[in-house]
Amino acid sequence: MDYSIRVYKVEKEDSRLRGFVSITFDGEFCVKSIALKQSAKGNLYLEMPKYKDYGTEEYLPFFAFKDAEFRKAVTEQVIEAYGQIEEKYIDREETWKDEEFFYDLSVTPNRGNDTFKAEAAMKIQDVFVVQQMHVIQGWNGKTFVGMPQISQKGERVDIAHPVTGDFKHELESAVMEEYHKKLEFQQQNQQRKAAR
Repeated sequence: MDYSIRVYKVEKEDSRLRGFVSITFDGEFCVKSIALKQSAKGNLYLEMPKYKDYGTEEYLPFFAFKDAEFRKAVTEQVIEAYGQIEEKYIDREETWKDEEFFYDLSVTPNRGNDTFKAEAAMKIQDVFVVQQMHVIQGWNGKTFVGMPQISQKGERVDIAHPVTGDFKHELESAVMEEYHKKLEFQQQNQQRKAAR
């Protein structure tokens, strides 16, 4: 899988924030707003953007590395790139193993919610996970797939999204197919229980 990293430099006094990082997987899917921070000991590290889980009141990461080797490689590449920034940002092209780009989806329908019909997560190449994708029913009754969002300057902005129209269509179709399969499975279970 090929991927590219963009590292933005931030110069902010009295802050541990040193920059922001975006990763684009195989030119198809981009994740953004990953913070590059400096610890009290001076070490640079990556911190994922977070959302508040309203059930537990915890702040959880939108993204997570699922492979320690991949996390280490990306962190080292980001730190090296950060050291080479001359102006505002720098781009790096990288490759992870020899596999073609692939992803798996996990879709969980929500009960009793008129707008958010399901939550979805995407695992990329078994090394990186994107949480908080949603199947959303719009005011016109149509359903669509919403991407993870954060508030920035009073507006909601996507922090992960397909890069190409073709991949957007592919991903939305795959999420909706999985959503309908899960709904059908739930209905069959309810019918079995009612028949007992």
